[in-house]
Amino acid sequence: MNKHIRVMLTVLLIVTGVFVFSPSGYVSAGGIVDNQSFEEGAGEVPTGWNLTGNATRVDTGSVYVGNWAALITGDGGTFTQWVPTGNLTLSLTYEFWGWIYVSSNVSSNVSGVIAVDFWSVSGANATQLSSTTLLSATDTNGAYVQLASTVLAPICTNYARIRLLATDWINGAEIRFDEIGLFFVTGYCFIATAAYGTETASELDILRDFRDQVLLESALGSRFVEAYYKLSPPVADFIARNDFLRAVVREVLIDPVVNLLQWSQSLWRA
Repeated sequence: MNKHIRVMLTVLLIVTGVFVFSPSGYVSAGGIVDNQSFEEGAGEVPTGWNLTGNATRVDTGSVYVGNWAALITGDGGTFTQWVPTGNLTLSLTYEFWGWIYVSSNVSSNVSGVIAVDFWSVSGANATQLSSTTLLSATDTNGAYVQLASTVLAPICTNYARIRLLATDWINGAEIRFDEIGLFFVTGYCFIATAAYGTETASELDILRDFRDQVLLESALGSRFVEAYYKLSPPVADFIARNDFLRAVVREVLIDPVVNLLQWSQSLWRA
């Protein structure tokens, strides 16, 4: 009996290390880009962002977590962040989101804009590989609004560029940004998907359901999922390149977990 208990505990530990690698529509305040409400950094410059023109950081009171937000107070002000993604050998899809506040004292078409695109950067040479995706809000009636979209990172991408800016600026306008993020939603950059070699394997549906219906229902489970989304890409990318390793991971690690979840799904599936 003790032996069987040890086996079951081992399998359960493996489950918690696998289900999080399957893509889904889960969106969080985490992801590979998240400046934590611009809380980090000294003075008026948040960590990792380059400021130009009339761009600064301001204490606006808590919006999501913390009090700091990015503020543009004049034409030409921008925030820019270059984020390393690793050298992508496969196209990956990300969820891209951010919070925008736009207010002015006169009727106008002033808009706050969050722009993201993907690049190949080598030394002093940089080539834009994707079109630019824009999230834009005009006059948000004195409140922050959250906008989101999906974006595709082509192969050979190694950097994402995030820019915060304004369009149709007029005097008296105020634009603030908070909680900017990118989050993996599909692609081979997850261990289970890499092992099966496809995003549509039926086994992945079991893993997705368990993650969504069990782990993401709790704060602790959600944090665990978020952490693994951040840490798994290099491992999954390595597995995807090696057919033998893919087979080993699939048959020794993932298939037994899928079988266990199928056997016990009446206990956890809604």
